[in-house]
Formats: sequence, C-alpha cells, structure tokens
Amino acid sequence: MSGEHRTIELPSTLATPHHSVPAHAHGLTTMEGPDPVLLGELTLPAERASVPRARAFGRAVLGSVGAERVRDDAEVLVSELVTGAVRQAGGPGSLLGLRLLRAGTRLRIEVHDRGAALPHDRPVDLMEETGRGWFLVAALADRHGTDLAASGKTVWCELDGWPHDERHAH
Repeated sequence: MSGEHRTIELPSTLATPHHSVPAHAHGLTTMEGPDPVLLGELTLPAERASVPRARAFGRAVLGSVGAERVRDDAEVLVSELVTGAVRQAGGPGSLLGLRLLRAGTRLRIEVHDRGAALPHDRPVDLMEETGRGWFLVAALADRHGTDLAASGKTVWCELDGWPHDERHAH
C-alpha cells in the first residue's frame, strides 16, 4: 500500500465540531505546505443516498478548480470515505461533513462523523462486495489518516492534485 497513515487522539480542549472549524484551521492534522484553502464543504445526512451526492459534489468542485487530472481518483476516495462514515456515523438523523481543501499542490479530502469506530486495514476478499474501502484509500492516496476528537472523528486523505507550478498556487 502506498502513502503514510496517521491516527492521533487530541485533547478535548482542541475538539471543535467539524462544521464550525474555519478554513484556515481546517483540520486537526496539518497539511504540508502553505495554509490550506477551503474549496468546498457539504453537510449530508449519514445515509447511503448521500454517497452519490458527495461524489457529484466532489467532481463539480474539482472540475471548477482545475484538478481534472486527479478528479477520478478523488471521486473514488470521496465515495469510500463517505461510505465509511455512513456506516459508522450513528443512528437516524446523524450528519456527516465533507470538505475539500487545497494547500499548494495538495488536495485534502476530509469526512467527519460522530462515530467512534476507526477505519482499519483488513484482508481483502475479492469474493466479497464490501471491505475494500480503506484498502482503496491507502492505494490511491499519498497520505491518509484519522483524527480523533470529542465530537467524533475526521478521516482524511491527500493527493498531489496540481502541477508544481507556482503561477497557479493558491
């Protein structure tokens, strides 16, 4: 598997509900490079019907900011992270948050839910219809991890989304 994975647990004094974190303090694990810029944010009900909405949102946002070269991989990553959050988010009425951020050439995809269960590696069974989500995230992303807080967890991954051309850096 490629990429680097980190899981951290933060003191409750740093725990902030995901939907209220400003873009410049986007997440709990810092991105490498310049301050991140929020490209898009979406709050969804934690239900299966939210997965295609999240994919469409991610595809539209990335198309509008010139990240076409990673849009297909990012769409798979959004789908897998949101699917995992739907499974772990809790009961009826639970919400999850999807955020897309850019720091230099890096694209960061974050999904926050209130569930306590962490994603983990497990053997991939090609005969099963489920169970490959975290494997796909690890295979496609350059970095991935989980940030724990009193309000739940944020599962994230990063891709190199833009060419290393300073004229287009945000």
